[in-house]
Amino acid sequence: MNGTRRLLAVVVASAGLAVLAGCKSDVDEMIMNPTTKDELVQKLLADDVAKHDIMTRLTSEDASKKEIAETLLGDTSIKAMALDKMAADQPSRAALLQKLVADPAMRAEVIASVTSDEATRKEVQEILKKPLPKK
Repeated sequence: MNGTRRLLAVVVASAGLAVLAGCKSDVDEMIMNPTTKDELVQKLLADDVAKHDIMTRLTSEDASKKEIAETLLGDTSIKAMALDKMAADQPSRAALLQKLVADPAMRAEVIASVTSDEATRKEVQEILKKPLPKK
């Protein structure tokens, strides 16, 4: 009788553990589930250490940086902010202008855009009439 009780207890405990193991969600399942994924991301972003760790991992390789930049630049508001930031920073502005002037097609596009507006065209004509500043 004692042996039967022990065997029954082992079977019941095994069945209980099997049921609990079946209910456990796998990490991959949690990530693939959109609601759980959103909850995980929100919890991670709420934690400053996790946020710093995520950004460090994302920006540690050049390929990851390029992928993030391409993704972000697909958003027009991000693109506008990036252009504003580059135009505000003097070294970035010089590099941006050099890149625009170096490519003949881009140079022609810049000239066309500057001369297409009447007010801008007059401003450019006035600037061209003045002597160049001495270096």
